[in-house]
Amino acid sequence: MSFPPSLFYISIFLCFFSHSNEATTEFDFSTLAISNLKLLGDARLSNGIVSLTRDLSVPNSGAGKVLYSNPVRFRQPGTHFPTSFSTFFSFSITNVNPSSIGGGLAFVISPDENTIGAAGGFLGLVGPAGSSGSKFVAVEFDTLMDVDFKDINSNHVGFDVNGVVSSVSGDLGTIDIDLKSGNTVNSWIEYDGSTRVFNVSVSYSNLKPKSPVLSFPLDLDRYVNDFMFVGFSGSTQGSTEIHSIEWWSFSSSFGSGPGSRPVPSPPTASLVNPKANSVNSTPPLASQPSSSTIPINSQSKTSPSSSSCHNHLC
Repeated sequence: MSFPPSLFYISIFLCFFSHSNEATTEFDFSTLAISNLKLLGDARLSNGIVSLTRDLSVPNSGAGKVLYSNPVRFRQPGTHFPTSFSTFFSFSITNVNPSSIGGGLAFVISPDENTIGAAGGFLGLVGPAGSSGSKFVAVEFDTLMDVDFKDINSNHVGFDVNGVVSSVSGDLGTIDIDLKSGNTVNSWIEYDGSTRVFNVSVSYSNLKPKSPVLSFPLDLDRYVNDFMFVGFSGSTQGSTEIHSIEWWSFSSSFGSGPGSRPVPSPPTASLVNPKANSVNSTPPLASQPSSSTIPINSQSKTSPSSSSCHNHLC
């Protein structure tokens, strides 16, 4: 069967096998084009880094979201058997005024590609009433303890379903991660559709920790539609925090069905950030805005004194 050429723009790899009811999606920042990303609200792409919130010297409350523009199959039709997926991303939360804190970011799986939620503790996921109007799944990284949302502290990771009150939370201080440090933080989020186990790992290092910071059973098919969009959302809450996604890879695929043998492992993509080699690497600064017509992985033609492309995204 033939495929539209747009599905293979640059070197992005998308395969849909309708005869076996399988669907596989793989991409990373080195293979995407600008047309493959949808920016909402305050989100912007500059020098290969997606900033979800604005770089301002005065405290503000705002929200931004970036989504992979093509929907990803998360359930098989008929059986509703869920996909297995893996995503790896590097992010940083920097601040021109360290005393002005408040906000966070989240990896999100949503059926809605056009709506962004409120700022502040809502993380751009839901509106002020606390509802998004559609179901979603998110993993949040929060820098403010909000008692209204039952946050455990101001430095945590949480699993959210259809709202910002986390059903599962983990204290990142227990693994020596400080979201407000300005250092690049790496996270691995993995779901096995056969074992129905959801894992979240976090580290300053490129090496995935042996033990996840969150691990729990989840029937993902209850919370997703057949097709969903994946990406990130972030917000500030009267602060000068800047939330940036420096690297992202995503991979998803289906096994042959429930109870099949052998049990398929969660798929893997290029789960490495080639720029994050040190434990306490300082996040690079984004300085040059991108044109929406330029491929993300084109090389920057700058002088040696100018800032170069980051992760081949320009």
